[in-house]
Amino acid sequence: MTDYDVFDLRPLIAGGIDPLQRVVEHVRPIAAGGDVVLVAPFNPLPLRRVLAQLGFSSTADRQEDGHWRILCQRDGEGDVSGTPTAEDCKGPVDVGAPVVRAVDGVHIDVRAMTAPRPMLAILRLCATVADGEDIIVHHDRDPIYLYPELAELGWEVEPLAGDAGEVRLRLHREARRDLR
Repeated sequence: MTDYDVFDLRPLIAGGIDPLQRVVEHVRPIAAGGDVVLVAPFNPLPLRRVLAQLGFSSTADRQEDGHWRILCQRDGEGDVSGTPTAEDCKGPVDVGAPVVRAVDGVHIDVRAMTAPRPMLAILRLCATVADGEDIIVHHDRDPIYLYPELAELGWEVEPLAGDAGEVRLRLHREARRDLR
């Protein structure tokens, strides 16, 4: 039985700390063929993509208690499997971000949140809105790691004019059509 190096990200995330830099520092000394297991409250796909650039392949499995276990192996391949689906993103939308329904869509303000909470809140909201309903995101920076996640889930992103110091985005997903 292999004894894995386990790095639990849940306390960092619960404390409002973006785990990206700490994980990168933790995995840098891992030699070729070495493994690490990440434990997280969600599938941290952007983090896994960064690790792929460092030569780690990873697989993610959702555990019965809802957390994710991500096995990362430094194999030089950088393969990322077990990517999340819209169903995986479902959960309580209340992750500290104000959500308001308006005529132009559902607004979510993540400006006061620390990473990775904005992404998690946005993805969870995407999993709960009706088909054809837009989401207006109010962010304090360009969420570059969010865009691939949205694309995989079928969402398009349109930049909007926002207040000074604000990045405002309209997220739109076409209504699903019954193909019967």
